[in-house]
Amino acid sequence: MNVFPVGSNRRAGIFIFIISLALCFSPPAFAQQTIPPANQRLALIGATIYPAPFQPPIPNGVVLIENGKIIAVGEKGKVQIPPGVEMIDCTGRTIVAGFWNSHVHFTEPKWDNAANLPSTQLTKQLQEMLTRYGFTSVVDTGSLLPNTLAIRARIESRPTAGEVPDKVADKVAGPRILTAGSPLFPKDGIPYYLVDTLPPDILKLLDQPATPEEAVRAVDEHVAQGADIIKLFTVSPVHHEGKLIWRPMPLAIVQAVTAEAHRKGKLVFAHPSLVEGAELVLRGHVDLLAHTVEDPEHWDNSLAARLKAANVSLIPTLTLFSGESGPDAAHEGILREVKSYSDAGGQILFGTDVGYLTDYPLLSREFELLARAGLTFDQTLAALTTAPAARFGFTAATGRVAAGQDADLVVLNGDPTGDIKALSRVALTVRSGNIIYRAPHRN
Repeated sequence: MNVFPVGSNRRAGIFIFIISLALCFSPPAFAQQTIPPANQRLALIGATIYPAPFQPPIPNGVVLIENGKIIAVGEKGKVQIPPGVEMIDCTGRTIVAGFWNSHVHFTEPKWDNAANLPSTQLTKQLQEMLTRYGFTSVVDTGSLLPNTLAIRARIESRPTAGEVPDKVADKVAGPRILTAGSPLFPKDGIPYYLVDTLPPDILKLLDQPATPEEAVRAVDEHVAQGADIIKLFTVSPVHHEGKLIWRPMPLAIVQAVTAEAHRKGKLVFAHPSLVEGAELVLRGHVDLLAHTVEDPEHWDNSLAARLKAANVSLIPTLTLFSGESGPDAAHEGILREVKSYSDAGGQILFGTDVGYLTDYPLLSREFELLARAGLTFDQTLAALTTAPAARFGFTAATGRVAAGQDADLVVLNGDPTGDIKALSRVALTVRSGNIIYRAPHRN
């Protein structure tokens, strides 16, 4: 979510967000998510398989799935397919690991009262926003925590094959969800566009810790309520005496937030806004930049090197900054930030800010923009798969097409090594062996 409004549509998205609100240490401890695996055996046959970034493809491949796990991967003819296995012909297609979207928001009004939405409606909404684009895991970086947890609970309690028909009909198909709940703001640093428009009772719900002790309590409360990560704004735009100023979060507050979050095994995301915010990320030991910064003229290669050395991951969200008519001169500077960080060897995670940005098909532009920033196919695939799996502590379960991994997979129409836009042409999305999205026809 962009804290500095660039247009009326983005401003409206911010209002929707707030109205909805009312690895430097050991891998983080996230809430257990145990989606029931499919009981049937399944074989995906004939596709070109990219097992992991920077590994050679497997032509005319087979992925064999049983009880929600991948049990074999290899060339057709070298993988024995037992009798009775359901087979799906994927000839001419590409298979990669299930995608992570590391920056989403469940903040549109349609998600309200998620615990009681019809299962078919909830599944459809999840498909429209996420699973039709191959996302089998997502990180929500700001929403109404109880409601997002309700969405997750509906997904994770899906009934398995063999249950009575009324329960099977109530299943919700969706991705793994990690969530931050509501962010933390600097004291008197709620962005001006929120202060000017929201009623006082809503503003009172937003955490603005004034002391390290208050920051620790806020983190404890968020974690106790079920937050998987902590999100903060290191710099916010506010109106003061008739002028627009940028209000930073005091370093002591940032440090208190991260120390307590890390003590509880949680990662911390920051919305930096400016290079000043990125400096606070470094000095405050924050783990991830939720966006690039919006003053690229102050970004330099030394900053990229220091962020890399501090193991800070970057989620570019390039489409957010590209403007409704496409990239402009100012956006070129943001592309250079991402190239600078990539060249420094920094870890880049894929994220679109979907949910705040509501033109879902437009967000496929993110692949093209990452390519314009200099990322290769393998680097983009890593940002979608192995990098987030490693950062969030799921390497043993997701990120690769390999025996022993969860059967979280994407079947694509076309080959993204020749056309990066093929990453958005999803034919099938599979999570734990369950097909959670099937395109109505070939794209």
